[in-house]
Amino acid sequence: MIANLIGKGIQMIRNPENVLAYIYDEIRRNVDIAIVGLSGGADSSLSAILCMKALGPHNTYGVSMPYDNIDVCTFNSLSAKLAERIGINHLARPVFSIANAIHEQISFKSDPSDLNKGNARSRARMCVLYGLSCSIAEDAPGKRVRVIGTGNLSEDFIGYDTKGGDSLADIFPVGDLFKSEVYQLLEYFRDQGIIDEENINRTPSAGLVANQTDEADLGYLYDEMETGIRFCLQNYHTIDTEQLDEITAFVWQRHLNHKHKHEASPVIRLRHLCD
Repeated sequence: MIANLIGKGIQMIRNPENVLAYIYDEIRRNVDIAIVGLSGGADSSLSAILCMKALGPHNTYGVSMPYDNIDVCTFNSLSAKLAERIGINHLARPVFSIANAIHEQISFKSDPSDLNKGNARSRARMCVLYGLSCSIAEDAPGKRVRVIGTGNLSEDFIGYDTKGGDSLADIFPVGDLFKSEVYQLLEYFRDQGIIDEENINRTPSAGLVANQTDEADLGYLYDEMETGIRFCLQNYHTIDTEQLDEITAFVWQRHLNHKHKHEASPVIRLRHLCD
């Protein structure tokens, strides 16, 4: 994997131990008990491992939230294996009935699209996570029980997430890591014997629609987009769209279209008129 990344021009984390130590400190500074939605994917797996290392397995809850039997047999099977391997608490909370109730309520002239249904499932899962967070906090007074965001920089920059769903959380431990760096740290933990190769899902998928993959949705691999994202971050205020290559132009336009998902909602300031 590392040789492949170098061949593609992907940058490597120079000192993973320093990066991990900093992440652990930041998790401990903000969280006592972590609630992590487990999807079976790389991002949630790494997030769970980081919380386990920072807070201990007894203070980390991994929550599998299958929608259907496909989820149970694929994504959530991977989640259960990971939770058992790293020794964290594991809860299974199906969201079929919740998501379907939402589907019924958001119908307008016709059945909701697959995209709309997928977003509903993501939001249903976030409702479960915050509800569990409240329940666990009530059983652990004085503890900071927090929902852990699992989004990474590659996805977040292009807005490949759901507003009110997986874009919502209390802290994002891997939110400033590119997808390639997520895999680098997973491989670090594999080499340390914390996980096995089977615990690393190398086919990115939102898991909201049957047979869906991120590559098919976006049209590009994360490794292909990473160079473009880095360029946009480094030249954010001086970008000339006429000079961008195809992939970087795609990345930049998606960012502009979806950045509202990661911005604080505007408040209309009225005190100067009311006081």
